[in-house]
Amino acid sequence: MTEDPFQDVRQTIQLAEAVAPPPNPGPPDSEDGGGGERRSRKGGDLPEGCPVLPLGIQGEVCWYLDAERQLRALKAKDHSRLGVQSLFGRHIAKLYDYWPRTDKDGAVTGWRPERAAESLMKEAARAGVWDVFGRVRGPGTWQDDQGHLVMHLGDAILTTGPDRGPNPDGAMHHLAQPGQVGRHVYPSAAAIPRPAHRRQPPGDTGPAAQLLTLLQSWNWRRPDCDAHLLMGWIGAAMLGGALKWRPLAWITGEAGTGKSTLHDVLQGVLADAIVSVSDPTAAGIWQKLGHASLPVAIDELENDEDNRSTYKVIKLARQAASGGVVLRGGADHHGTEFQARSCFLFSSILVPPLLTQDRSRMAILELLELDRSAPPPKVDRATMMDLGARLKRRLLDGWPRFEETLEAYRAQLTSGGHGARGSDQFGTLLAVADLMLHDHLPAGDELAVWSERLSAADIAEQDDAARDHERWLQHLLTSVVDAWRGGSKRTIGRLVEEAAEVRQYEQHGEFDYVADANDLLGNYGLRVIRKDERSWLAVANSHQGLQALFHGSQWSGRSGTAGGWVQSARRIPGARWGQGCLVRLGGAASRCTLIPIEAIVQQEDRPTEA
Repeated sequence: MTEDPFQDVRQTIQLAEAVAPPPNPGPPDSEDGGGGERRSRKGGDLPEGCPVLPLGIQGEVCWYLDAERQLRALKAKDHSRLGVQSLFGRHIAKLYDYWPRTDKDGAVTGWRPERAAESLMKEAARAGVWDVFGRVRGPGTWQDDQGHLVMHLGDAILTTGPDRGPNPDGAMHHLAQPGQVGRHVYPSAAAIPRPAHRRQPPGDTGPAAQLLTLLQSWNWRRPDCDAHLLMGWIGAAMLGGALKWRPLAWITGEAGTGKSTLHDVLQGVLADAIVSVSDPTAAGIWQKLGHASLPVAIDELENDEDNRSTYKVIKLARQAASGGVVLRGGADHHGTEFQARSCFLFSSILVPPLLTQDRSRMAILELLELDRSAPPPKVDRATMMDLGARLKRRLLDGWPRFEETLEAYRAQLTSGGHGARGSDQFGTLLAVADLMLHDHLPAGDELAVWSERLSAADIAEQDDAARDHERWLQHLLTSVVDAWRGGSKRTIGRLVEEAAEVRQYEQHGEFDYVADANDLLGNYGLRVIRKDERSWLAVANSHQGLQALFHGSQWSGRSGTAGGWVQSARRIPGARWGQGCLVRLGGAASRCTLIPIEAIVQQEDRPTEA
């Protein structure tokens, strides 16, 4: 069948008609016969065809979509002449038509702001109480209640699904003006690039293969998977709010590894549909995003002496991965709610120290030095933007099989040792890349390859994936304290070994190092005891010595309360607490958590019995 040469022209006309604003109403007229208002909407106070849409009320605020389909909030006092004019924008002439002021001869001499305000506020009240949170969706990609994609393109909304009817190329999607789609409101915004008009091929001749070849020209530490994962992130960034899990990526490498050029690729492929910043604050990012689900790329987020601002940004990225809600108070005693639904990408020479819950949400992609003899990658913005439009079309057409594809990858990764978080993170990246590359569900051998490449035991993202109680115990045992021996300070772990008589130490005169060790441990809220024919490390639930050891960590405590370390200590297998766990420490009885000594000291370190 010969391809229709006029297909692009027809679709361009269709797009223009779909998103074209209502025609200018022209000069005021008096068709109603002498100053009466035009016929109202059925059951409402606003005339038919009114370009302003009342959404509802919240307290003293009335919410509207104005004539340009922007989201507007007007308090009662703001429904003045200028306030109402601002809602109608370039359609001000309709005010003379809807609410005319006439002279005794019926000639229109102006319009009546009080009647216009009355009608608008009444219709907003009729719509009911309306909460902007969870109802407004900005630029980006979303799912409707039936699981179909909705792409907010700024000045147009692309909806998908069988109920939309096929377009000339057979695709089930439809373009319309910004506004209400189901129970959600998609206000107008600056335009972002649209998907390509034509369907795009899979495989070696498709746009995904072109992008993958480009990304593979960088020197990755894991050449068989890092470029593929980054391509998956780019696709996930385009899908944003439609995903249940939005994966994070961190590109790291020395100077001269091509990180800046790689950012140029991202900016070109994602064009205006990305928030690209350096040295941001978390508040600045979520204020910039607003209700959008656009991706965020942060360059040069380096490891500094004071990483508090960095960690706040990383925390926001972690919340965005699962759609967490950010709550902030305001000076007017009204809180602000924000739900982050963006994919984040960071890049830096060094990755700052990350908590396990942050590291498990990231694909860490490390760059090595570029081959100086090879020509640098070519990054032409126009070419990259065209490539991005074609990739977006691949995702649009492949979306119906996404859930099944994701489950296939998740199951494979889980069988390879990944936990739920790792399966979500890498499964989403691989599933999105699959949509871009193929038109079929992944086969068993394709899945097995990725199970090997992303073995949970080998990948850098899992190097520090110890559980909370393991990290807490490591922090405790490696803490160096003011306990000298042989000209060196000792660690808590060494004192515990001595007090438990795990190693045999010589007696020097009448000085007993075992007793000395337990006395020293008592200064830090710890003691090795014998109970029920077993050795235990008693850890005080509240103690100034332990507070000092954990100061500044996530397990810190405060005076007069149980320490933040208690819950972690009780997660150690075999731990006991409650009745019978009262231990004398430093001259005072303290409620303690008891940890079996074998959970602390390896069995092979124990001395053999004679």
